Amino acid sequence: MDRSEQLIADSLSKHAADAPSDDRLLDGIHARLRRRRSGRAVGVVVLAAAAVATAITASHNLADPQIAQDQTQGWRWESHKTVQVQVPAEWNQYVSGAAPCTGSADRTPVIGRFNDWLGGRRLPCVVAVMPLDQRQEYLWFNDVQAPGITKYDGGWTEETRLVGGVKISVLTRDDALRERILDSARAITTTDDYGCTPRDPGDQPGALSGPVTSGDVCEYYDGSLVAGSSLPVAQAVGFDPRGANPSTQPETPATRCHVPAPRIFVVTLHTATSSWRLRISYCGDHGSLGSLLLQGPHRQSQPGDIILAPAGATPSPR
Repeated sequence: MDRSEQLIADSLSKHAADAPSDDRLLDGIHARLRRRRSGRAVGVVVLAAAAVATAITASHNLADPQIAQDQTQGWRWESHKTVQVQVPAEWNQYVSGAAPCTGSADRTPVIGRFNDWLGGRRLPCVVAVMPLDQRQEYLWFNDVQAPGITKYDGGWTEETRLVGGVKISVLTRDDALRERILDSARAITTTDDYGCTPRDPGDQPGALSGPVTSGDVCEYYDGSLVAGSSLPVAQAVGFDPRGANPSTQPETPATRCHVPAPRIFVVTLHTATSSWRLRISYCGDHGSLGSLLLQGPHRQSQPGDIILAPAGATPSPR
């Protein structure tokens, strides 16, 4: 292994060392109802003995009118912190880590987030671009690349813009596609396309009536928006507290869990006439929310996300 490959391996091994594995993930989400002093029914979710998350209700916040007008068929909104941007609908691979050393093994386009919750694994890549045979298109949120345009070999171009205080980077050989993606970016002034506010909205009272017709997920870390997404109806109804069975899980935090947990999932269920908000705390040391929530932009980083460049790669700081 030459010096360049060793540098890459040393840097990326720090990312992969403590990435959660599949056997640490729990499949179930346990929900139950209880009566509070007011007599109002409130749902409670307990996840792998993590901190108890109390379900609350709220009115649904509509997305910015301009955002709704700009929604284009074949494209999807991705959000992070205070910015959202449209990407091609077929871009559906997600990773958490540094660009460009984190990606998919099949070299399909990826959407990356240099997430704050990576903690000690939040290290920049030691190369500016991967070799041609390992290169893939991507949209990246909040990486270390400075705003501007960088040309690479093989006709590849990376452009980074600062929008709403967040850097977004696009790497592709298609200049028109790059401009289309970046031109769609806008600051989140009220809510994103999924009804997510840039900051955790906290508890808000309300009521839920009628059958669940749709759902949205807003993920927050330390109060800042990580990502928003739509929840398929078939999964959304599973969070309806009116149909939940009492949970047998204890209502106490597990050892080593932070209280309150810094990572929060806010699930909003919608009916024809109302909305209901469910807050779920996540404890990374003791499991997950299972397949219902840890998918799409909320997917955990995995050791397989790390791509090691071959000996021919030239170390170059981003």
